[in-house]
Amino acid sequence: MFKRFADFTLIAALAGFYWIYSRLWIVEHRNKPKDIGASRHVYAHWHGDELLLVGSFAQSRMAVMVSRSRDGERMKRLLEWFGYHVVRGSSSRGGVGGLKGLIDAVNDGGLNASLAVDGPRGPIYQVKSGVLKLAQQTGIPLIPGAASARRRIIFKKAWNQCYLPLPFSKCVIVYGEPVTVPPNLSDNDFEALRLKIEAQLVSLKVEAESVFDHSLSGLQERVGKATKSPMSLKNL
Repeated sequence: MFKRFADFTLIAALAGFYWIYSRLWIVEHRNKPKDIGASRHVYAHWHGDELLLVGSFAQSRMAVMVSRSRDGERMKRLLEWFGYHVVRGSSSRGGVGGLKGLIDAVNDGGLNASLAVDGPRGPIYQVKSGVLKLAQQTGIPLIPGAASARRRIIFKKAWNQCYLPLPFSKCVIVYGEPVTVPPNLSDNDFEALRLKIEAQLVSLKVEAESVFDHSLSGLQERVGKATKSPMSLKNL
């Protein structure tokens, strides 16, 4: 009983602190789709941006996935304070059940969904197939996005280079063009579309970071290769 009360108190305190803290950021949305709020979408983003995104999309009828770990249980409770519908699973453990939970939340619950596409353990900036399957089986558009903050603390030991914007920092969220995933795709076409979304997300991350003159090692080179290769966005 005492442990439950202690956990509840800790999560409530963290939720309250984060809510107030996140209200101090100055967030700009760029290329935000006009039908957000009126239509449902599947949002794709990189790990690392989530501490900024959680506050920006609170109370937006959003379904998200967290791991089945002990830390995941605490994260579930925390996210529920901000109005998120949380399902349990990951791409490495319980992934099928987690993906089905998101699909059901969209199809049966009428919710949006958001998925960090390169987790839970990386490699960083490589899209897994789950977000495409989610968009494919729900039939709603997939919107890629990326974020950045001018002043932030970067947790450099984390595999995903997660960051926390500092108080009163300017932040930006950049949206890409919606992508429709057809219900029937060959394996080759599915992989081509996955690479297209990966290239778009990489490009959006570079764009978001460049707003504040930040650079990410290796990403600029990947954008250059993507635009010159046969798999470029223009050819898909």
